[in-house]
Amino acid sequence: MSKRTEGRVIAGGIEVVVDAHHDSILSALEEAGFAPEYHCREGVCGACRCTLESGEVEYQQTPLANVPPGQVLSCCSRPKGTVTLKERPPLKPRIAS
Repeated sequence: MSKRTEGRVIAGGIEVVVDAHHDSILSALEEAGFAPEYHCREGVCGACRCTLESGEVEYQQTPLANVPPGQVLSCCSRPKGTVTLKERPPLKPRIAS
C-alpha cells in the first residue's frame, strides 16, 4: 500500500474522515462513535463486509475472505477519496455515569 492519504466514508448519510492515523475504515468508524460488526480485523472472516454504493477502496493486503463485487471489508480497507456505504453501523452504547 502506498502512503496513507485522507479519505472520507459516508455511512448511512453520516460522513467520517479517514486520515493517516486510521488503519482502516473500521477504525475510523469506531473512533467516530460507531460499533460496526467485525471479528478478525485482518480480512479473513468477512464479518465486517459492507455494501459499497460509490467510490473505491484500497486493501492493505489482499483479503482472504470472499469479497463479491460491490462489497468491501471495512477492517482492512481504506477509501480512495470518498466512498459511500449503504449501511450505517450502529452507534456505541452510552454508559451512564
